[in-house]
Amino acid sequence: MESVYKLKERHDQLLDPKMLMDVYTGKDAPFLTDTVMRVIPLLNKAFASGSVKGDRLIALCFGPFFNWAFPACEHFKDIIICCPNDKCINELEKWRTNAPGAIDWSHAVKAHCEVQGKGESWIEKQNMWQKKIKQPVKYDVSKSNPLSPTLLPQADCLLLSHCLEAHVTDKETFITCLKNVTTLLKPGGNLVIIACLEETYYMVGNYKFPHLCIDEDFVRKALCDTGYDIIELHVFPRTVNLLYDVADYTAFIIVNARKR
Repeated sequence: MESVYKLKERHDQLLDPKMLMDVYTGKDAPFLTDTVMRVIPLLNKAFASGSVKGDRLIALCFGPFFNWAFPACEHFKDIIICCPNDKCINELEKWRTNAPGAIDWSHAVKAHCEVQGKGESWIEKQNMWQKKIKQPVKYDVSKSNPLSPTLLPQADCLLLSHCLEAHVTDKETFITCLKNVTTLLKPGGNLVIIACLEETYYMVGNYKFPHLCIDEDFVRKALCDTGYDIIELHVFPRTVNLLYDVADYTAFIIVNARKR
C-alpha cells in the first residue's frame, strides 16, 4: 500500500477542496452537467424507489463531494459522511453550520428539489439536510477498518463517491480497498457507487493528480468477485467536448448493488 500512502500524502498536502469543487461540481463549473446534473435524477430515483432503504447510511466521499448523500436524508435516520482528511472535514462542518466561506451547494439542492417535484423551498430542504447529517468521520480505504479508530455499526447503505479510484494506483489495490469498505455494510445492504470511467488524471489548479483507469467491465467483475449482485447500473458518456487537458474521463458510472 506504499504508493497509496504517498498518493494520500499528496492529496492532503496539495489538493484544495474548494478549488476541486470550483472546477468540477460548483455552480459555474465547466463539468457541472456531467458531475452533478445527470447524477441527481438517478440518485433520487434509486432512493425513492424503495430498493435502497434502511436506518443508517455511511457515505465515503472524495474531496468535498458530500452532496451525493443529500437525497438519502429523505430515507435514512442516520447519515454519516466520511471525508479523507481534515481539510475536507472542515469544509463539511462549515457547510453544516452555515459558517462564513462555506461551500455553496445551493445549485445542487435546488436541482434535487426540482427532480423531487414537491414544491419545497430549497432553503428549508438544505436546513433539514444540514441537521440530519451527523458529525463527519475521517476514512482511509487502505485500512481493514476504513474508519479506524472509529467503530460504527454496519450500515444499511454504503455510498462511495469517487473514493476508490481516486485513492488507489492499481486494480489489485482497488479490489483490496473495495473489500475493506465492504466491511462497513450489512449483508443484504446496498452499495451505491459514483465513479469516473477511463480517467487517468485530473487537474486541480496547477497540480496534476493520477486517477486509476477503470471501465464498466472491471467495475462489474470487481463487484461480483467482492460479493455483490448488481441491481441497476447506468453509464453515461462525457458531454464536455473540450478540457481533456483538465480531466480525461470518458464517462460516468452509477451502480446500485446488493451485498450477498
